[in-house]
Amino acid sequence: MDSQAVARLIRDRFEAVPPRGLLVVSDFDGTISEIVDEPAEARLVPEAAGAIQRLVPRVLRVVVVSGRSGEFLRSQIPFAGVILRGNYGQSGVTGEERLRLDRFNHEAGDRVRAWAAVWLEPKPASTSIHFRSQPDAGGDLHQRLSPLADSLDLVISRGRMVLEVTVPRADKGRTLNQLVMEMHPDGVVFAGDDTGDLTAFKQMSLLPVPHLTVGVASPEVSPATFEACDLVLNCPRAVAAFLGCLADWAA
Repeated sequence: MDSQAVARLIRDRFEAVPPRGLLVVSDFDGTISEIVDEPAEARLVPEAAGAIQRLVPRVLRVVVVSGRSGEFLRSQIPFAGVILRGNYGQSGVTGEERLRLDRFNHEAGDRVRAWAAVWLEPKPASTSIHFRSQPDAGGDLHQRLSPLADSLDLVISRGRMVLEVTVPRADKGRTLNQLVMEMHPDGVVFAGDDTGDLTAFKQMSLLPVPHLTVGVASPEVSPATFEACDLVLNCPRAVAAFLGCLADWAA
């Protein structure tokens, strides 16, 4: 979809929404940052940075919700006025949840060593198991680690060349619902690129206010993931262009 068509979609969808009433929520990796082999090297797309800075003073709120830690997000999005919700929107984990995650990391770490180029990344409130350099390992890893996660009351889900292990309440749909209840927006935008965003996509369709759901497709994610989306783009730079159009509308 070209920029004129995107601008038209935004204008039509939010015709009755004042810009100061719009809540803009986005994922980070694969949405406003390119997917990279080494997660620590992920960077905010420069055009997205510019668009976000333009949006902040014009809309109700700009929020980034990610499985990343809050510290990492602050290192990449240091702009005043942006709300950063790391760890899928959780403020943290309880001591008991931390013990369960630590036990998973200890036992899964031993099992993961059987695969070359597969590595486990412990995070403050979740765990990622990366297999980008061993793409065929995903199904086997998921099958072998699921019983361990289940036994510890943890959720294991498959994303873009990664398995994400979280506590059950770590859910972007739940976080989006909390944001809407707290802020009472007149309209909502949400953008995401992976299966971890699916609950937020579904939550968007239930909102009683005008909303625009943006998916970022890739060969690594089933097209079915984006069935609830109003607009499907093909890369983070296209999302940055969309955010630029949104900032033009808000201005």
